[in-house]
Amino acid sequence: MVSRCLLGERCRYDGEVIRNAAVVRMGALVELVPVCPEVEIGLGVPREPIDVVLVAGRCRLVGRSSGRDLTARMEGFCRGFLETVGEVRGFVLKARSPSCGVGDAVVLDGKGEAVGSTDGLFAEAVLRRYGRELVETEVSLEDPTVFSRFVAAVQARVARRRGVV
Repeated sequence: MVSRCLLGERCRYDGEVIRNAAVVRMGALVELVPVCPEVEIGLGVPREPIDVVLVAGRCRLVGRSSGRDLTARMEGFCRGFLETVGEVRGFVLKARSPSCGVGDAVVLDGKGEAVGSTDGLFAEAVLRRYGRELVETEVSLEDPTVFSRFVAAVQARVARRRGVV
């Protein structure tokens, strides 16, 4: 499973197209299934940026200019998607994203000031369900050792599933 934007698909909030070389390289070695949680909850392209905002001690997913709270929609998507997606052998998620960031999604206070970092809401649900071992970001995959280890782990899961190992 991979964040759709990393494959060069036009789904980012700003409409920009990015393509991550490590993810593209990985696609030659393992099957990549794209997902964009923000598009899946009905946000368009381009769209209002969203932020992780600390509200009453809890991280919420909030539209930057509208103030619209999207937390319940994202949590509902995460529950439904992760319950029905079937067997997943790994996740490559978009770093620094309010939905997909792994430990590096910026947390803002009510005044828009950065007060820390956390997992994005989708990443948090993925980590809770599958654990850290199955999750990397495009940034961590730039390290050749991490890339090789992750691809080998995914391929080993595929082989076990087929009864090869």
